[in-house]
Amino acid sequence: MPDQKVLEVQRGIWIDEQVIRSARLGTRLRVVVQPGKICILAMPTEAERNETSGLEKGWDIFRSLGRDAQPGQLPNAAAEHDRYLYGKD
Repeated sequence: MPDQKVLEVQRGIWIDEQVIRSARLGTRLRVVVQPGKICILAMPTEAERNETSGLEKGWDIFRSLGRDAQPGQLPNAAAEHDRYLYGKD
């Protein structure tokens, strides 16, 4: 169960650095305010953002293979996948 604390609002709310460390949020934080809740999230570093964009590029390339695929000669290729690829009935 997550660690829970009750905090009294006086002039604001102070969250100890140890609490942030135990949540593994890092040193840059993003605060999202919505009705009824405030979320504190890790802010990704520039390197992490670039890594994610590289991952997205990889998925885009993978998806493009299906978009650029030539029509095949086999009927029901998806339904008969194992038979056509592996010779199994």
